[in-house]
Amino acid sequence: MRQEQITRERIEAMIRRSPRRWRLRDGWDALPSPTSDAHDQALRFPFPETFGNLCNESCPVRTIGVRVDSRGRAYTYLRCSDDDLDSVRAWIDTIGAFIATRDCLALSFALDYDREDGDPSKPQTKIGRLRSQAKPYGKTPTKANYEAAYELAAECIEFLRSMPCYDTIDVIVPMPPSSPDKCYSLPAVLAERIAGETGVPWVEAARTVSAREQMKNISLDDKLRELDGTIRIDASSVQGKTVLLLDDLYQSGVSMNYVGMLLVEAGATAVLGLAVEKTCRNDDNLGGRQP
Repeated sequence: MRQEQITRERIEAMIRRSPRRWRLRDGWDALPSPTSDAHDQALRFPFPETFGNLCNESCPVRTIGVRVDSRGRAYTYLRCSDDDLDSVRAWIDTIGAFIATRDCLALSFALDYDREDGDPSKPQTKIGRLRSQAKPYGKTPTKANYEAAYELAAECIEFLRSMPCYDTIDVIVPMPPSSPDKCYSLPAVLAERIAGETGVPWVEAARTVSAREQMKNISLDDKLRELDGTIRIDASSVQGKTVLLLDDLYQSGVSMNYVGMLLVEAGATAVLGLAVEKTCRNDDNLGGRQP
């Protein structure tokens, strides 16, 4: 799995790109009809991040390798017969059921949006409701919070068992909370449950050492500055390993990619991201830009 070096500059460039996310089943012609003079079937994706690695590593037929066109979209050509296209369509259906996010991680997905179709005017999705129910919001966690968290963990496990390439993970690392004194961290609850069901170990390799503001309340331009110096990585637990970086919420992706940067610097060979919920917007809660 190819993992490029993650830098602050790449993260800052990432948050300005468009589109930032895409679920193929919501409308994307991945297998366009070939032109009359074409000899090979094209396979297209909205962007090269996530889709490029996924295609190069798990496409069920031989390709020429993923390339990028002048508009920043990813494409390749399939080396197969028409009879083999059914397996490609099934593969597209599998990867297209989840939200691919465009960032600096080797792979990056969210299970679903908070609201149906990523539209803030629509009702909450099942995932959105479960995440809301799993959060105690500053209170003592209840049995109902844990029950909702365990349902979310089951959804994560289903994703891990169906999504290509995620079977290569060696360790699960939950995103650290904003305060080192936080007694209930949903990513850690999810990681422990997933580890117990899958046998993949989890470790708090990323720890908060200094309290910070919650990222959702910080402007896009200030997020990296707020994160600096607040998180420490236990390098011994991730060196030479493919890491699943797990979070309950993906908004701009700055926090997840910042921790991904620290994990790669500590020796992780690749960081695969999984967020439970993708917010409807990609920036901040302070008036920024709607997606």
